[in-house]
Amino acid sequence: MAADDETYRMPKLVYSHWGLLHLIAATASLLLGTIVLALSKGGKRHKRLGYSYVGSMAVMLATSFTIYRQFHGFGIFHVAALLSSVTLSAGMVPMLRKKPVHSWRQWHYSFMYLSVLELYVALVAEVLVRRPGMSFWEVASLSSTTVMLPGALLFTRFRKRWQAPSPRARLATKSAINAAA
Repeated sequence: MAADDETYRMPKLVYSHWGLLHLIAATASLLLGTIVLALSKGGKRHKRLGYSYVGSMAVMLATSFTIYRQFHGFGIFHVAALLSSVTLSAGMVPMLRKKPVHSWRQWHYSFMYLSVLELYVALVAEVLVRRPGMSFWEVASLSSTTVMLPGALLFTRFRKRWQAPSPRARLATKSAINAAA
């Protein structure tokens, strides 16, 4: 088709400056979240990249509330952003407080892993919603199933390795318990 043919229009990826910032933050979050999951846990690099992930997620979640093109108002993606904010917070609070002493790591890893999975669900949903002819429920079920089933299998496979504290972390936890006693 000719470029000037009115029947063919390439959909725009970004419609505003807020949308561009949202896209950049989402891309950074996807990359950083995936890297953090792949790296060994508890070291300086994990912490630095993990905080970068949380920062980029915060920007992405905040800018999601500036985008109203899809539903011309508050929509399901805004609800998902609120839920994702809860998941992200639920992953960070135990890590920041180091409580409960014996299980904070499990809570941190579980919710942070879920946070990254939710991000991938959102990516698949964003791609599918731009495809004509798919209903909301088709998009929601296909994006959730495509990401969550393999994600749950991977979580089950790697959970024990992720939750096993490094020797340095075991020493710090032991010191914290002794200091509290």
